[in-house]
Amino acid sequence: MISVIIPTYNEQERIASLLEAIYQDIGDQLEVVVVDGGSQDNTVAIVIQKPHVRLIKSSRGRAVQMNNGAKNSKGDILFFLHADSQLPVDWIGYIQMGIEDPKCVAGTFQLKFDQAGFWYDLYSQMSRLKSPLFTYGDQGLFVRKTIFDETGGFEKLPIMEDYEILRRLGRMGRLVKLDAVITTSSRKFVKNGVIFQQLKNITIVILYLLGVNPKHLAKWYSA
Repeated sequence: MISVIIPTYNEQERIASLLEAIYQDIGDQLEVVVVDGGSQDNTVAIVIQKPHVRLIKSSRGRAVQMNNGAKNSKGDILFFLHADSQLPVDWIGYIQMGIEDPKCVAGTFQLKFDQAGFWYDLYSQMSRLKSPLFTYGDQGLFVRKTIFDETGGFEKLPIMEDYEILRRLGRMGRLVKLDAVITTSSRKFVKNGVIFQQLKNITIVILYLLGVNPKHLAKWYSA
């Protein structure tokens, strides 16, 4: 069974379309768990209207929400997915194909944006690389439940929780990057500019590795 775990906070504009896309695949081998961090919009109202989708209320914080989702999931494979994602056709098959390698502990998809343009396309090409600089949570993270439990879950960080767990998982076994793409929202790149936003992302990773407090990095990232 695959457990799809979706952390949300004020995602009324996006969560409905994602759940509709997943809904057609729901069966005995799939469960969907939405973990809401106190949304002030209609996110919760939208989620509870969807049959077969389980809602969990949590304190806010992506790491905390995803850990709560994992704790309340039944799947052998956990698939952490951002609410502004669009899944490829046969995404379940891709995950099953990637995880069937006994040496594979976890993996991600490649990435593309919901907006066309040279810099968006260039960044999408970079997401094919296995480098930590170009692998983030918006690419979707699937991991064996036993391995996730062994890691202790996501560190309770305000930012970089995806990067941090991928580093630990990489020391435990093989990480795969699937030959399929998740489409993500370009909202932050549109707001700040593609080049600036990507340089900001890389700078945050470097500063994190240099030991800068994640709380300071989170404030800068949200600015």
